[in-house]
Amino acid sequence: MSWSDVFPILSDEMVAEFAGHATAFELAELDEWFGVCGVFNARTEPGTGQHVVAASLFWKNAKAEEPELPALSRELLKQAPKLSLVRRFSPWEHYVQPLLDGAEMLSEKRPEIVFRVYLAADMEFLVPDFVERNCEVHLMKGSSIRHNPGAMWRFLALEHDGLVTITDSDRAPEILHDIERTELTVRHGLGHWRVAYIWGEGEHDCSHYRTVMACQFGSALGLPAGQLMRAMLWHTMRGILPTTCRKGPDKQVTAFGSNWPDYGFDEWFLNVAVYPRIAFSGVLTFVPWNDRKLNHWFALDIEYVTWANPKSEILHYGPAEEEEPCAEPGECECAAAAAD
Repeated sequence: MSWSDVFPILSDEMVAEFAGHATAFELAELDEWFGVCGVFNARTEPGTGQHVVAASLFWKNAKAEEPELPALSRELLKQAPKLSLVRRFSPWEHYVQPLLDGAEMLSEKRPEIVFRVYLAADMEFLVPDFVERNCEVHLMKGSSIRHNPGAMWRFLALEHDGLVTITDSDRAPEILHDIERTELTVRHGLGHWRVAYIWGEGEHDCSHYRTVMACQFGSALGLPAGQLMRAMLWHTMRGILPTTCRKGPDKQVTAFGSNWPDYGFDEWFLNVAVYPRIAFSGVLTFVPWNDRKLNHWFALDIEYVTWANPKSEILHYGPAEEEEPCAEPGECECAAAAAD
């Protein structure tokens, strides 16, 4: 059994089919979800090999069936807990302020690195705050629908022709460690580093296996990320691209996160569209030494990347962070700024 026997893959043929058959209406809708309206404080120069750190910033309820939030403002983000708009994390304290702090720290310690923020349209009022901290701000054409497409915006940085490190807004103050991982990975002749994991407590089947943790990976492999996002969603909405994985000889299970635009679709995109492409560049996989959840799906993963490129390696580190179990998918905050 190989990787492609269990998990669907967005093939190059499927991308070409999208490019040749998507209607003008479909392209406009996709562009509203993934298009950039404008760039503030542009710092990236093509061909220079600059290192870019990328994060998304938006605030939405995580699942499609949840209600819309009020119109956003600086005051509302700061007062959200008092207004009973969140169940766990304050959007300002948990997402906005750490991102501002991380950007300021990076500007002081590694000023040559570009911190790029993909900012939701309904948070445009924060542009001056990030520009003041020397961020390159990509203001999106729209706001996120729910957890996605906002959680996917940061992957657009993979189109950059230099080093790229992807992070979460709440992890920004610790980004120097991930930057060093990206630089060392490339220095040793590999194209990508990642952390693989099983999502959820007590969920150990293929439907919960994640090849790339969305908030912890780096790459030197330029990918047409925007085109891949559009093509994957186009095929998904048409029912062509499976949203299931093969658990056994005769059993298909629905993959967690495959329901657009709910929580987890960003990592489902990494599984289906990004992972099969980066595998051939050589992958360094970080594994906490005390992680007891990785199982035979992880073994299948490692078999695939070492077949795709024998230079791929595993590096154990640790220990794994102790995390409070999430009550439900919509309450997990590990991937991007989502209201709960």
